[in-house]
Amino acid sequence: MEQAARYKTRMRFTKTGSVRFIGHLDLMRFFQKAIRRAGLNVAYSQGYSPHQLMSFAAPLGVGATTDGDYIDVEFAPDEAEPDVIMKKLNDALTDEVFITEIERMPEGFKNSMSMLESSAYMITEKNGIDGSDGKKSFPNNYRERFEEFLSQDSIIITKKTKKSEKEIDLKPAVIFHAYEQEEFEKMIGEKLPELHTVYEGESIFLKLPTSSENTVKPEQVIDTFFNYCNHEPEPWSYQVHRLQMWFKSGDKHE
Repeated sequence: MEQAARYKTRMRFTKTGSVRFIGHLDLMRFFQKAIRRAGLNVAYSQGYSPHQLMSFAAPLGVGATTDGDYIDVEFAPDEAEPDVIMKKLNDALTDEVFITEIERMPEGFKNSMSMLESSAYMITEKNGIDGSDGKKSFPNNYRERFEEFLSQDSIIITKKTKKSEKEIDLKPAVIFHAYEQEEFEKMIGEKLPELHTVYEGESIFLKLPTSSENTVKPEQVIDTFFNYCNHEPEPWSYQVHRLQMWFKSGDKHE
């Protein structure tokens, strides 16, 4: 007898508040427990140690927040409609981690991690908080300085991984940049998801590559910019917030 196809979903979620300090594996366990508490009929892998069929588009750095991250979860074929799943799951989650969008995916779709292409970020300065003594986290005239920074012929850094080091050019990695949300939305051609967290301070908006072949983190851009300006901010003096992700084959987040 042929086994019925699993019910595959892609969910966008928000992570903010104190939960931003938990790591990727803890966040996965957090979702796994919430799915069990919600009583959802999640699908499991086969073998000696079955686990929930769940995958994230990309890990979020410890301390960063998001309104635009995605998780793929597979359910039994007879599970309820997406809006029912979303309500049940949000009832089991918290006001710091919750689902904002859910979509049922067609058979044969590739998971978010393999299709992820780029991400948008908002980097906001935090002045006089989180242990800072009031020293500005962005350089003076940061907009003009950032334009100078990006006008260089190349911006070479050494990118380190667990296995190797290689030099990359950050300049082409900055797909779009802006200093106001409305300006950034015009550049990317769409409205960003609703922001569920508010940060006071000046911001830099970036669209950067986020694929298995080429990933550039916003911290790499900002820290290299600070070095260019001979600027030394206090630790944790800026906040990284992921705004959106885009996937290959023409869909934005779809």
